[in-house]
Amino acid sequence: MTDSAAGPAFGALLSAVAADVAAAADELNRLDGVAGDGDLGVTMTQAAAALQALLPELEGQDLAAQLRRCGGELARKAPSTSGTLLATGFLRAARAAGEPDFAAAGATAGLARLLAAAQTGIQERGKAAPGDRTMLDALAPAVDALRAAGEAGTAPGPALAGAARAAAAGAEGTRAMRARVGRAGWLADRAAGNVDAGAALVAMILAAAARHTTP
Repeated sequence: MTDSAAGPAFGALLSAVAADVAAAADELNRLDGVAGDGDLGVTMTQAAAALQALLPELEGQDLAAQLRRCGGELARKAPSTSGTLLATGFLRAARAAGEPDFAAAGATAGLARLLAAAQTGIQERGKAAPGDRTMLDALAPAVDALRAAGEAGTAPGPALAGAARAAAAGAEGTRAMRARVGRAGWLADRAAGNVDAGAALVAMILAAAARHTTP
């Protein structure tokens, strides 16, 4: 995963994933309405539009700069709880991409490092952990799957497909979890038996990334 190859590839992938997430806005609103404000789809539509509008500015930048710029834009244009957490994920991933040894990592191992850094940032910012019925319950198993794929030398496309499956299984597992943080924690009885909206969002993002990544 070199900086020279990252530019156009990253922009195209970002655009495609943003479009897919925006198309799922109604489903995200429905899931979020179970024990939340019911506006996750609205927020993600705003986030998608902001990222797509940003694409021309990303041309010619290295991956760390691109990720950092995306994080800053999300923080400004989608300043909800979910938008802030995603912004934090992008900014932490940017930090990982800027580490001196990052360019030497294989493509899949590099993706695992980016997603792991995003997970750490989201955990710290949201003061949550896997098991609390949040987006982390989809993100953590996806990170594990990508790390294993990187160690096995799996190509990015199949690796992302595996991570997406792990995220989907993690999101499904939130049905049996009791919410402990955020508004869902106050309405834990209403949330019970339903998939957490944030976890579903992570699964959607990774599924879209897998669909639009060349095997």
